[in-house]
This record gives sequence, structure tokens and C-alpha cells, in this order.
Amino acid sequence: MRFENKIAIVTGAGAGLGKAYAKALCKEGAKVVIAEFNEKSGETVAHELKEEGYEAVFIKTNVADEDNVKATIEKTIELYGKIDILINNAQATDSSALPKLLDETPTELVKLCWETGFLGTFFFTKYTLPYMKKNHYGRIVNTASYTGVEGMATFSAYGSQKEAIRGLTRITAQEYGEFGITCNVICPGAMTEASKTWKEYDPEGYKAAMEPQPIKRLGDPDTDIAPAVMFLVSDDSRFVTGQTIGVDGGHTRF
Repeated sequence: MRFENKIAIVTGAGAGLGKAYAKALCKEGAKVVIAEFNEKSGETVAHELKEEGYEAVFIKTNVADEDNVKATIEKTIELYGKIDILINNAQATDSSALPKLLDETPTELVKLCWETGFLGTFFFTKYTLPYMKKNHYGRIVNTASYTGVEGMATFSAYGSQKEAIRGLTRITAQEYGEFGITCNVICPGAMTEASKTWKEYDPEGYKAAMEPQPIKRLGDPDTDIAPAVMFLVSDDSRFVTGQTIGVDGGHTRF
């Protein structure tokens, strides 16, 4: 029960990795705020967790809307009085517009990726930090991608803002370490629903993509990815900050 009496916000927790993080936090005693744009999926996850005896609340949130983010944080404080853990997981993109060479990349796609990825992470971090600073405690985990780390061709819209998140992570760690706040970033390689569809549609492409990895598969959100994130948001990681960690079977090399 590493997270007993801890309050956590997980953005984009209505499905995939965000849902896995919310479940893992609850199982170890945390009270979790599901900050999700999709009302149906957010309410479903909150209901499922409550049915299992955990405390979870859904707050509809558009991470790209600064006022909406502030309202979600204020509601969390109203309900629980503090925020101990923040996992910035939310990210929207348009798979139909990817991949594209830079000179073919629609400006609207760039805006979508940056507003829901980098700006969403910035807004939530900015408005959560004062409460963590006040309590001299905080754990923040952000989400990046090997598409940015490796400079993957045709992913300028998505990968560039993921690299900005890595920069923001290091700066946050530097500025707030003295207040007992850590900030790290992961590059996950997860078998999400979208990945399953890809594997089924293009098994040879999936196999080729996995070949360079030491562990030649994508990770299970619940048993492979979430445990690493739980370490980073626990007291076990008190001396780890400003780091990028690949939770992807060894795909990303730094």
C-alpha cells in the first residue's frame, strides 16, 4: 500500500495506459482523479474502480484548455485538499494524418499534438506545483516517445513536442527538487488497443519493428508499463529525478 492517503491525478485515464496507471494506483491505496476528455470512457473507468472498492472520481477535462485544467485541479483540492501525484499521460493525435514528411505535415496536426501533449503537460504541471510545493512533496511523471528521442522520420508533429516535454521535465526537476518534488519522463512501448489493431493488420510490419529490440514485443500496460511508473511516483524513487526512462523492451537508447 505505497500510496495510502495519497491523492493522484492521471490525465487521459479513460483507456490504455492512463487506465492502467489509475488501476495500479488504486490497488496500492491512492485516491485517483481521472482527468479525461471522453465522458463515457472516463465515467466507465471510475465506475469500474468504485465497483472494486476503490476511490476514484471522474472529472471531464480538456488538457488543451488552460481554464479547464485549472478547474480540474481546483476541484481536486476541493475534494481532497492536496495533490501528491501527477501523471501526464493524455495525448491526442490524428492517426489518419500520420506519418507525414515535414513539408507535408498539416499545421492543424501540429497544433493538435502540441496543444494536447506539451501544453496539456505544461498546464497541469504549472497549476499542480504550488500545492506540491506547499506540502513539500510531489511526484510527477510525464510521457515522451522514441519518435522524438530518435528523430524518427515522418513524425515531426508528434515527436517534436514529445522532446519539448523531455526538456520541460528536466527543468521542472531542477527548479523544484529542493521542495521534495521529483519529475521524470518515460518513453513507453505499450500494447494498447491501437497497437493490437496494427499487429493484427500488419503482422510482418509488427515483427520487423520489434526485431531491433532486446525484448521483441510491446509491453502489457498493466504488468509491464504501470509497475515502472508506480516506482517513479512512489517514495522508492525519492532520489530519481530529471530522468528519461525507456519502458519499451530496450527500444529507446539514450
